[in-house]
Amino acid sequence: MKVNIGTYSFGGVASYLGLGPTLLEKFKTIKSLGFTGVELLPVDLDNDVEDIKKWAAETGLEIVSVHAEPTEEIVKKMAALGGKAVIWASTNFCNEEEAIEVAHKLDAMAEMAEPYGIKIGYHNHSKEFYVDNGLPLLEHLANHSSKCYFQLDCGWTMNAGTYPPSFIRRYKDRIVAIHVKENCRVQGPGPKPVSAHAEGNHESPFAHVGEMSLEERQKMLDSLNARNQSPEGKKRFEVQCKLGAPESNIDWQEIKNALDEQSFEAFWVVEREGFYDEHDKCIAEDCQWIKENIK
Repeated sequence: MKVNIGTYSFGGVASYLGLGPTLLEKFKTIKSLGFTGVELLPVDLDNDVEDIKKWAAETGLEIVSVHAEPTEEIVKKMAALGGKAVIWASTNFCNEEEAIEVAHKLDAMAEMAEPYGIKIGYHNHSKEFYVDNGLPLLEHLANHSSKCYFQLDCGWTMNAGTYPPSFIRRYKDRIVAIHVKENCRVQGPGPKPVSAHAEGNHESPFAHVGEMSLEERQKMLDSLNARNQSPEGKKRFEVQCKLGAPESNIDWQEIKNALDEQSFEAFWVVEREGFYDEHDKCIAEDCQWIKENIK
């Protein structure tokens, strides 16, 4: 079974800011830990596409996707790299009406990407399972889109209180990928999410990283790290445990069984934010556990 990992797992927020190891250094580590493919971040694409292709060939890794707001420039780069999908990692919407607006945006993005052979997907956190008019927001989105796919983050899905295999079967042939993130506690979707039409800047804080100096990037990282140390920030890491741990509430084999019912193979991407041991050891054990236990 092929197991992929996101470059996000090698630095978290720092990776979004292009701080820490180079992309080639990450590729070498990823290969050494047993993975076969990699999911990129927008800042990774600041590297020349030909260099990325060369580094992937040197390490024997497949580029499967990128976490980025889908633009034609990003889609073209992923097509050149032989990738499968561009995954929109998050955007604000708080009710059924706004979920429908996002669905239409995703369909338009998907139409743009079709000639390049790239799928457009949406990646969930817990907030997308906030219920409005009888359904989780993510289901409103799914029900009003005909062309977009989903990268179901199984950890956040279960954390919100939704059983991942049920969602996968409900939206059969719409799941292009899953994020493998272990979970040990249901916390619910949280309060009503921020509206897409609320006052203020809704642009991703990482939208212009390529234009920032290293000092500016480090200042942003320090600010975001401080926020993550708050009681609310720490909650998102407390629920992540070792894959297959006794306290896990996720049935990964049943997730695989549900995915096998689709007409195409969804790819698996490990994403870690919480570490129960030394970083590389923890990630290597995740990869090994999946290969040994998921059939």
